[in-house]
Amino acid sequence: MMVCAEELCFIANFALMKITKEVLERSYRETFCVERFLQVDPCGIVYELMEHTDNRLDIELGALFVAMISWGNRKAIRGAARRMLGEEMNWRPGTFIMSGAYRESYLNAKNNCVYRTLNRDMFIEVCNNIQRALASSGCSTLEEFFTGRCIEGIIGELAAWLKPARLGTFGTSACKRICMYLRWMIRRESPDLGLWRSHSQRDLYAVMDVHVCRLTEELTGMHQASWKSCCRLTEIFRSWDADDPLKYDVALMTVADNG
Repeated sequence: MMVCAEELCFIANFALMKITKEVLERSYRETFCVERFLQVDPCGIVYELMEHTDNRLDIELGALFVAMISWGNRKAIRGAARRMLGEEMNWRPGTFIMSGAYRESYLNAKNNCVYRTLNRDMFIEVCNNIQRALASSGCSTLEEFFTGRCIEGIIGELAAWLKPARLGTFGTSACKRICMYLRWMIRRESPDLGLWRSHSQRDLYAVMDVHVCRLTEELTGMHQASWKSCCRLTEIFRSWDADDPLKYDVALMTVADNG
């Protein structure tokens, strides 16, 4: 698999670091800048969406689609996300899904490509999955749909919805982008949105991928990005701060960006 220049730089920076609680605490307190982060991170596109709509389902679904394509170069992710939310969805993801407008989306996409390996057919299948689930439930928001379910159950359900886009299998893969989406929705502090008050940020899972696995390998003793390594890193984060364990995920990204 080809690795882009940004990923190579990311890996090189990781190799020079020893991650400890103290390093991440200092990074979170002294280095992290919300404004700078949102200018480069895919999450910033969700904030752009909120300039166009305050509808809860729009924001929930828009964030889910941004998370779904969040792999690779961040500049490319942001460009693809802006096109998806703005040009294809007209900044109204909820209407786009529930009206079935997605069936006519990306008609002029070159080689039917939505983003990298995600093609139009896969994208439409994801949209179908979401539309069917929401329509049959009668729920008006994703938070309402998932109320009463544990975080593990939500991850499993979202993994099933997004299966055509190959985000991983719950219980086997780390489900990085789904865990990141739930951080956006549930965690109370910026840059996260904290929209879902029915779930606790204490229960969130670490955002684990190959880069994070390499960075935290000495800490976790895990050598591959998997659900097991995600759980191990989550345990460590929770032991460091039971109330807000995923502040260390934000700190990890800050360390990597400044390493």
